[in-house]
Amino acid sequence: MIPVNRGRAPGVLTRNQKKWLEELVGARTPKERKRASNRYQHHEVKDALVAAFYGKCAYCESQIRHIDYGHIEHFRPKSKYPRKTFSWANLLLACGVCNGTEYKGEKFPNKADGGPLVNPCTEDPALHFSFDYDPEAQLANVHGKTRRGLTTEKLLGLNRKELRSYRSKQSKKLWFIAQLAPSDPEARRLLEEAASVSEPYSAFATLLRNSVPTSPPTS
Repeated sequence: MIPVNRGRAPGVLTRNQKKWLEELVGARTPKERKRASNRYQHHEVKDALVAAFYGKCAYCESQIRHIDYGHIEHFRPKSKYPRKTFSWANLLLACGVCNGTEYKGEKFPNKADGGPLVNPCTEDPALHFSFDYDPEAQLANVHGKTRRGLTTEKLLGLNRKELRSYRSKQSKKLWFIAQLAPSDPEARRLLEEAASVSEPYSAFATLLRNSVPTSPPTS
């Protein structure tokens, strides 16, 4: 997880947010509520989120768009916070696993339960997580270092088996590149590229990039 600048709300949301919310509040049947609630799924809203998050999951940093459409995720679940259903500040792009019922789903712990969850659009995740690559174990782990970080790590499954396995394989390659980077300009360039906010698992690439000396060692 890395900080994300969500940018300005798409025009369709700013123009219609008040009207859509009035429709939702005024809905009397389940069918009316569902129809009113689903207004947020407008393609302009989705396109704006895909651009803001570079097609990555806001939580696990996996690339989504080459294999799936991704979810418009309500940080504060719309079932519990219906008035935030159309709030741009409450919308993220997420993968179907992080946002699925096995992990976040409709859950949103309060302070007494270790929450709220870490929001990458309003705070720096690095204050709540450490990102570690162990070259001996060849594992890339996310560790919560605050109570909220621990809650977020567990609830989102940021070290779930399949995710950690794939992320570790990518980090292993970057670790090897980092060993070459002090004396190889192309290796350093590749590491810088991987640390870009648009790349998957850039939190780990940034960790490895920052471990490289700023100048080649002298003989």
